[in-house]
Amino acid sequence: MTYSKIISYLFVTTTIVSLDLPLFRAYPTLLYVLIYICVLIFIFLERIDKEFQFVSSFPRKLFITFWLYSIFIIIYGLIYSDVYWDYKIVMIRFIPGVIISFAIFLGLRFEESITLLKLIIKKILPIICIIGLFSYIFFYNYHILGLDNYLSRSMEPLYFFILATPFLKREYKIYVIIFSIICIIIDPEWRTNVLRLLSCYSFILIYYLFSLRKIYLNIMGIIFFSIPLIFIYSGIKGNFDIFELIEGDNENNNTFQVNTRTFLYEEIFASIVNEENNLFIGGGASAKYKTTYFHDQKRSIYVDQTRYISEVAFLNTLKNSGIIGVLIDAFIIFVSGYYAINRSNNNFSKLLGLYMYFSWIRYFLDMPQALNSVYFFYYFIIGVCLNNSFRMSSDKKIKLFFKSL
Repeated sequence: MTYSKIISYLFVTTTIVSLDLPLFRAYPTLLYVLIYICVLIFIFLERIDKEFQFVSSFPRKLFITFWLYSIFIIIYGLIYSDVYWDYKIVMIRFIPGVIISFAIFLGLRFEESITLLKLIIKKILPIICIIGLFSYIFFYNYHILGLDNYLSRSMEPLYFFILATPFLKREYKIYVIIFSIICIIIDPEWRTNVLRLLSCYSFILIYYLFSLRKIYLNIMGIIFFSIPLIFIYSGIKGNFDIFELIEGDNENNNTFQVNTRTFLYEEIFASIVNEENNLFIGGGASAKYKTTYFHDQKRSIYVDQTRYISEVAFLNTLKNSGIIGVLIDAFIIFVSGYYAINRSNNNFSKLLGLYMYFSWIRYFLDMPQALNSVYFFYYFIIGVCLNNSFRMSSDKKIKLFFKSL
């Protein structure tokens, strides 16, 4: 089997694993087997990789530090595990969530990903949109087909193709726009999706209307970096809560305005303080937090008024890996974005770098790390950003690559 087919099958399997299918609820062992099949394939791809050694020294050492620190957090979590759920969350959630980072090796061989990209834009995205429309038209009030899961777990590649719009053939540009419209129509209450779509198209407008000058993109990166930190500081001080501002009075109970984040921050911050978790290294891979909001509600993995996973990547990392883990994540985001913007010869690389800068804001809103299609493409894009041959390619060469789709 060729490399291109392996990564295509891997992405499809990862996407299937991401879905909350009734089959997996009835036969969870099947889900665990598929997860570890993906894990083994990722490990195999890491072992045969020959490109990582050519990555610049600092980002290479950064990822090695990330993997070594993750091993420490896993061991730390296992040492302090004492119930079944502790071990399960480490083995089924945390370890695969680290292994998915091996998707950077796919990005480092971007030129060989043409089969995967063809599969996504010609088959996967259309199928997802058709299923989503069918569910929206016939079962909107009942969510029989699990519309939210199909979209949130499977549409991440769309943002990559939006950023590639200036380099795509006309027919694919039309496809991408149609996919984007359908994505909003069938789930307008998926707020982070709307935010990401608007941001990606804003970056494209900047490309068409203004030049992608490095100094302006880096200033935008500084702004993106500052926004969540300022809001968190203001929220802790009690001066200003951005989530409450968005909610407003909400007299009509509009779910688009419902505040679903403030209580998560409050509960996890309180658990870290009250349980005396180490703020610098966190509580390990099996760390959990106390919750009152989710008590008596089977909406997530929890045991006796505790949860192992929140909906926010920043909170999960702070809980499990502490400030050190958050700093490593920040460096991964901004170093890859910096290289894509400041050490490249093409505009697509700069657009991906800007998207990486923006992902820092997403980090504080959603993106709970796991083995899924979201993180598959997240790390794939990071790998592309660190790919020396890709960054040195001209716009003309990038267009020729996408014309081969």
